[in-house]
Amino acid sequence: MDTLGEVTLSTITLFGREISFNPTTFIMTWLVMGIILIGAYFGAKNLKRKPGKLQSIFEIIHEFLEEITIGTLGEKDGRKYLPFIITLFIFILLANWIGVLPNIFQFLGTLILGLHKLIGGNIDVVGEGLTASKMIVPDTAWYRFLFNVPLIEEPTRSVNTDLALAIFVFILCLAYGLKNRGVYGFLKSLVVEPFPMEGFMIILFPANIFLNLIGLVANVVSHSFRLFGNIFGGGMIIVIVSSLLKFFLVPVALFAFFGLFAGLVQAFVFTMLAVSYLQQNQ
Repeated sequence: MDTLGEVTLSTITLFGREISFNPTTFIMTWLVMGIILIGAYFGAKNLKRKPGKLQSIFEIIHEFLEEITIGTLGEKDGRKYLPFIITLFIFILLANWIGVLPNIFQFLGTLILGLHKLIGGNIDVVGEGLTASKMIVPDTAWYRFLFNVPLIEEPTRSVNTDLALAIFVFILCLAYGLKNRGVYGFLKSLVVEPFPMEGFMIILFPANIFLNLIGLVANVVSHSFRLFGNIFGGGMIIVIVSSLLKFFLVPVALFAFFGLFAGLVQAFVFTMLAVSYLQQNQ
């Protein structure tokens, strides 16, 4: 609890300048990408007409996002950007879910430890009361490894990761808009919207430019901070409740909601907003 919200930074020197970064976020991001690559390899290695479990999961995700993407962007552009949309969704989903693993392991370990105590195991209890008590795991217990799982932090709990994803989507949408409208058409949209440039209203064109530029920046900020706030907040709730109750009374539903369900919802929302932004630039 004393280190709640604390961020550990490392520093490297590159081209004479010191650069600070969060090594945990860096490692977890590469771990998620590694999991995606391994899953994609084995998922596509032995494709069958009657799919197995892994192939079925990928097919469900593909069909679900395919219907939404093609329905929003049309057949041609939907097919073109579908691989990006699927990759974005899976990356954010796994990045949201990976931080739940240590809590689940510790919950299972505490459950096994409690059962061991009930059947007469030699388990020492330190402290008094429900939330102030702590059972000591024997050094020889086979399940001790469940309590030694290193802390894993969701990459999406870092605002830098979320902002990078949002900026990447913004650049893609900008390129998409320039391709569809051309440079002149894109610049014209900044001038003629939202106030129509007719008659005396033409004097409001500076306001149009200002509002549209603010809107572009606001899209990036809201896109990233929505994901960051929900994942960071959910993670903090799990940490606080787990620490207060020492994993005794933390229901599986708490992990399932804030870790799994909320992670799924936020991955879906972020991805659908990316599709929406692409549609706005058609």
